[in-house]
Amino acid sequence: MSDIVAERLGAVLLVHFNRPDRGNAIGGTLLRDLAEVFDEARRDDSVHVVVTTGEGKNYCVGADIADLEKAVDVPARELLASNKIGGDKGVAPLSFHEMQVDDLGNAGRVVSRLWALDKPTIAAVNGAAVGGGFAIALLHDIRIAAENTRIGTAFTSLGLAPELGASYLLPRIVGSSVAADLLLRSEILPADRALDVGLVSEVVPVGQLTARALDLAEQIARKPPLATRWTKRLLRTSATGDFTDQLRHEHLAQVNLFDQKATREAIRETVNRLGKGG
Repeated sequence: MSDIVAERLGAVLLVHFNRPDRGNAIGGTLLRDLAEVFDEARRDDSVHVVVTTGEGKNYCVGADIADLEKAVDVPARELLASNKIGGDKGVAPLSFHEMQVDDLGNAGRVVSRLWALDKPTIAAVNGAAVGGGFAIALLHDIRIAAENTRIGTAFTSLGLAPELGASYLLPRIVGSSVAADLLLRSEILPADRALDVGLVSEVVPVGQLTARALDLAEQIARKPPLATRWTKRLLRTSATGDFTDQLRHEHLAQVNLFDQKATREAIRETVNRLGKGG
């Protein structure tokens, strides 16, 4: 059985992390399968939005304890360029010399593939989303949480630093001070506190989580898909460039979008509706 189960619901792809007996921990083939599903979603024009959630009680508890126990005696460069922690990541093995100059690690290589998905993504976070599971949730554009959610970093509690892009994304989501507090103290937040600091945009009853995530996804999926794709790109470039750079990115988006059939149809529909007082 695959560690990722993907289900098509119209223009929405619902992705389940499928290691419930391990709390959907990062191990087995979870990262490899997730990267493959994200690659396919990026290439498939009929997929407009991707939603992820955890099978069973948890979203993703982070590193598999079984892997951590085996990893403590393995040299760091060997460990981080291998499948000995985090499972199969679907990346090619490095030679000995490549390993000595590697500055990305297997985790960095696989998360770069996840980050390459330039379509809207929603994390429907249930139960625990900790460590690497927390970092995976941060890769999404929108995060909503069930009332039973516990979310946080846990890295420093293990004597480690953030990974999977968490140190890049978290300050951009909650601000530098809150990010520093969460990363340095490794505090695990309940859902209401995660909402307060801006980690999630809403909290819903446990039994309504998937339905609410799919409702949001379907609302987005009904928009012209290139409009939402360009909007996601603009949100990303806004985090790295200056104001004038962003104006150029916005202009490029509009130059592309005004020529699209779906854009012209959306404009005509809006003009007709407003013209009729709708």
